[in-house]
Amino acid sequence: MNIVLYGVPAKTAGRIAGQYGLKLINSPDKFDASGTMVLVPPISTPRYLLAFYNAMLRHEDDVDAVIICGIESCEAASTVQYCTPPGKFFSLNGGLDEEELLSELRLILDSLFAEGNQLNV
Repeated sequence: MNIVLYGVPAKTAGRIAGQYGLKLINSPDKFDASGTMVLVPPISTPRYLLAFYNAMLRHEDDVDAVIICGIESCEAASTVQYCTPPGKFFSLNGGLDEEELLSELRLILDSLFAEGNQLNV
């Protein structure tokens, strides 16, 4: 499973990655068959946004989900959504405290892992 987290605090991403046995990485170019979680900080520079967009397009088939936190204030939300495969984009409110954010992320990831397990049976 390869998950992209955009705008999620590093501490929260680390906790979630550990709970699901995913390796925390910083670029879609480092996706791994053993399962990874890409932590993408908010991008405001067009050059970096283009680099992220191109990396996502190169690895479109490897992405299982893109979860963006704080979509209501994210300048790059439309670009991130556009480069996400259909049905794999999830958004969360940016006003969640850490425990609420963890809970929402777990709900999404639990459903993705359950779906993945059904496909592999």
